[in-house]
This record gives sequence, C-alpha cells and structure tokens, in this order.
Amino acid sequence: MRSTAIVEPLAISCPRLPTGFNDIRILHISDLHLTRWTPHADELARSLRNISPDLLVITGDLGHRSWRWKTSLASIERLLAPISAPLGRFFILGNHDAREILPALEKRGFTPLMNRSQWLKRGKSRMALVGLAQHKRIDTDIPAALADVPPDAFKLMLMHYPDFIHAASAAGVDVCLAGHTHGGQICYPDGKPIIRHDVLPNYMCTGVHRVGETWLVVNRGVGKAGLRVRMFCPPHVIVLRLRRGEDAVQPDSLAATAKEIANPN
Repeated sequence: MRSTAIVEPLAISCPRLPTGFNDIRILHISDLHLTRWTPHADELARSLRNISPDLLVITGDLGHRSWRWKTSLASIERLLAPISAPLGRFFILGNHDAREILPALEKRGFTPLMNRSQWLKRGKSRMALVGLAQHKRIDTDIPAALADVPPDAFKLMLMHYPDFIHAASAAGVDVCLAGHTHGGQICYPDGKPIIRHDVLPNYMCTGVHRVGETWLVVNRGVGKAGLRVRMFCPPHVIVLRLRRGEDAVQPDSLAATAKEIANPN
C-alpha cells in the first residue's frame, strides 16, 4: 500500500436525484488489497479520519490473498471501523476477496450487497443502493439485484468490474461506482495505462464517464496486485458528492481529467 493515497473530491449532477439526497457525500473506497497492517495503512487511516461521509461504499478487493482473510479482516476493521456514515456502510466482494470475509464483516457492522438492493431514506425521499455479486464475473446477476427496485427509482450501483457498465445502463441505473482496474496501475507518464484489466477502452480505466444515461465512476483504488508497484498512477479514495441538476461533472473535480470530461464516451 502506497503511503500517499489521495483523497479526491468529485461532484456529479443528476436530474433524477431525489430532492432529499441533494449534496449527499459518498466515501467510495476500492481495491485496498490490505493484508497486514503497515505504516502506510496508518497514513491512510489518518486521512480517512477527517472525512465525515453520509454513506460509505466499498467496491471489492478489500483483502489481497484470499487464504489470509483473517489477517485482512483485522486490518480492514482497524482501518474502516472508525468511519461512521449515517446512511450506512456497504460493500461488495472483488476477485481477490475470500467469501468467508463477507459474514465476518457483516458481524462488524458492514452491510454486504450481493445481487440485491437496499433502500436509503432521507426525509420523504428514497433511492436504491444496488450491489452486484462480483467475487467472480459469473456471479453477477443484475436482474436479481434490481428485482425489488421499480424502473423509475433512482439507482446507485456498486460493481467491481467496470465493464458491466453497458448492462447496468441498459437496466436504467443512474450512477455506477466501480474499481478493479487500479487505473492501470502501471501507466505512461501521461497517465495512459499500459495494462488493461477489462474490455473497456484504456481511457476508461479511471475517472468519470457517460455511458448512455448512466454515469460511471472508476476508482483507481489504493493497493496493488500482480506486480506490487504503481507507476504514474497514484492511489486514491473518492469523496463523491451527488447534486440534483442537469447532467454534469463539476469542473473543479480532481478525480476526472479534462480528457475524461471532454470525451465521456
């Protein structure tokens, strides 16, 4: 884990966002790949301590080596337990996670969303938080995840693999949060990834993109997999603010590059 994970603010406007959720602050964490505790984890914990989100979501790969899930569990709890979020703390599994970690985290106050939805409520407003089971790609079942969600409801979806965005968009999802790619992890000096981890175009390995009527936010994550190094691809966590209004990424966003804003497709 690199010691200088960047906390990046990002604001997206959505015309369908329910009024009561205007300006909701979401802490989006992905791909921690955390096993044993390190001084770098201490630094990340200090950075997260200053964030007071309304909602905490984690899009998979909390741990790194699945057979060491108990060690990962202790470190994950130490990192995330101090973070409170009035609307809840939710997670899905990624391909590096052990299935055993799911019930263990649930006992510690984190809610798994594996091909199912959860209604979030603020006053008279409500929106659907939807999670996909993506421990393996074959586990994914978008129809099952949306089974209890009316078509006209605002939908915020958690996915590990961002290349499921087309299926999610076809299902009427408003915003998708994803990880897995690490932003390429090893990139050219201009940030262009050398290695792709899915079938999306290279420029969609990180940042904000528009696919049909759906926003896709791809998190570069914090940890590393394969080669245990990052080059020209700094780790980050995202503080996402959703605003009610015409579709737009705010120009002062640090998480979306000018290229991504100009070329959302």
